[in-house]
Amino acid sequence: MKKFTTSLALLLAVVTLTNCSSKGFESSSSTGAGSSTNDQLGGVGTGGGGTDGGGSQIPAPIDNVDLQGKVDGNNSQFGGALSFDFDKQRGEFIVMIPMPSGVFLTPSGSFSKYPDITFSPIIDATGKMKFAVRIPVKYIIKGMSTLPAASLPNGDPLPAMPSGYGELPSLGLNFPQHNNTQVSLYIGVNAIGLYVTLPTNAALPIGFTLPIRNKDKSKTYGYLTYVPAKMNYAPGLFVSAIIPPAVSRILEDYFKL
Repeated sequence: MKKFTTSLALLLAVVTLTNCSSKGFESSSSTGAGSSTNDQLGGVGTGGGGTDGGGSQIPAPIDNVDLQGKVDGNNSQFGGALSFDFDKQRGEFIVMIPMPSGVFLTPSGSFSKYPDITFSPIIDATGKMKFAVRIPVKYIIKGMSTLPAASLPNGDPLPAMPSGYGELPSLGLNFPQHNNTQVSLYIGVNAIGLYVTLPTNAALPIGFTLPIRNKDKSKTYGYLTYVPAKMNYAPGLFVSAIIPPAVSRILEDYFKL
């Protein structure tokens, strides 16, 4: 686990826990990712980024990139929660894990080795708390040189991670100042995974995996998975996302990577 800089500030959130259905997401920016199943990958429209010969402006390809995804389902706790987004102005992917009712995860800061990868709590418009990590596009499109890791802290394989990308590099954080919460960030080429442990009193009845989809639910960008407690390891929530090749090429060109 990497050392990090962090500051704690207690925030209150109102969140309600219920079923383990399937689907939902929410936040602000825009971009998309895909899945390891047969669901359609998140994509983009086409755009020339110039004029059409008659003087009319044609949108640049970056304008058509839409990677915003919400947890899909009727789950009163997680359904509709924004979990994946892309900030076009700052060139950062935003991965968010919605917190269960009564969990106040408030650390904020950055990785000591990667100070441009930042984390903080977010209170959305509905009053629900989420833990968010912002990752510059360069790390996802080009990858990172870190030790390979393809498992959760408890030794289980990464749940619902995109297939075909091999072992994913890993960065990890610990928050012993806050209920011994552990945060692990997994970064591979065009793939992201974020895992946050939960206090035992926030454990959910059963495990589940909910898809993260775009607004019209035509594209699956990733998954939110609940990982039950195992032996001496706490339960946790895991968000995975993949960046489709077409989107990756647009971002690579636009940000000159």
